[in-house]
Amino acid sequence: MNELISVIVPVYNTAQYLCECIDSILSQTYTCLELILVDDGSTDGSADICDKYAEKDTRVRVIHKPNEGVSTARNAGLAACSGDLISFVDADDWLDLQMYEKLVKCLNENDADAAMCGFVDYPHGRRVEKGLFPVLPCGFAETVYQMMRRNGYFTSPWAKIFRRDLVFWEGGPVRFDPALAHSEDEVWLLEVLRNCKYTAFLPVALYFYRPREDSVGRTAVLTEKKMTILAAKAKSFRLLPDDAAIRTLARARMYNTCNEMKVQAYCGGNKKAMRMIAKATGPMLHDFLRSSELRLMRKAKVLLIQLEMLLHMPRGLVNWTNELTH
Repeated sequence: MNELISVIVPVYNTAQYLCECIDSILSQTYTCLELILVDDGSTDGSADICDKYAEKDTRVRVIHKPNEGVSTARNAGLAACSGDLISFVDADDWLDLQMYEKLVKCLNENDADAAMCGFVDYPHGRRVEKGLFPVLPCGFAETVYQMMRRNGYFTSPWAKIFRRDLVFWEGGPVRFDPALAHSEDEVWLLEVLRNCKYTAFLPVALYFYRPREDSVGRTAVLTEKKMTILAAKAKSFRLLPDDAAIRTLARARMYNTCNEMKVQAYCGGNKKAMRMIAKATGPMLHDFLRSSELRLMRKAKVLLIQLEMLLHMPRGLVNWTNELTH
């Protein structure tokens, strides 16, 4: 229990949540950690909050940099970290105070290269715990399948710890792609885990995820940043295990995810984006319909939305129907 954990937190204009996040890290029962706060050009006082914590606790290091996005912030943290283990936390989330103690124990007891736990989500204010089903330590293919399952362990870098050798290989760390503004964390995670012999799972919700309406994935307008999900998913598919069931599930998930983008393109009158999304996801409709990991009601509502757009129904109606799917 004396392995150093490097906890990397990209920070950008999250002053109202930042203290709760930092306190939950520094108050961990596992105390052998360094906290790397990467201020990505914040303008709301977040930078000052970071500096004040660094003054109070020698485990805290702060990097100030111009605003370039979450990927460059995480890359800066990776370049500066020195831990035996590496972990990521988003600046508006918070942790159970025993999360790292339990994850390190899980990692070592199973002789694993990575460990992940469940998390708590708050869709529309409801508390929902995810990633609670037990999974035996497993290799790359089974790990990817478990992360893609409904109510699963999620394809993000948070709620996880990684041994340094997984992240640092071929002369440097696996880097996040700054050109991707959406699903860049999924690409990074697949690149890291494909070298993992064993991943251990802790079926307890210890990470608290705060959904925010101003995040790239939740904005109501289809932006160029959000459209990068098409490139990110294409890159992810190239990294997936050579397993038919996993690739089918990945295509089903992508069709489901891109339905929201297609609605936004339709409601915004962006016919070019609609064509791009349809071309990328159209062949995946069959996988979406036959996937057992997506609820029947979800499939029915997505099909209804597709029919409404095909019939050129009013944009307000299409948007209203889409809101019912959340």
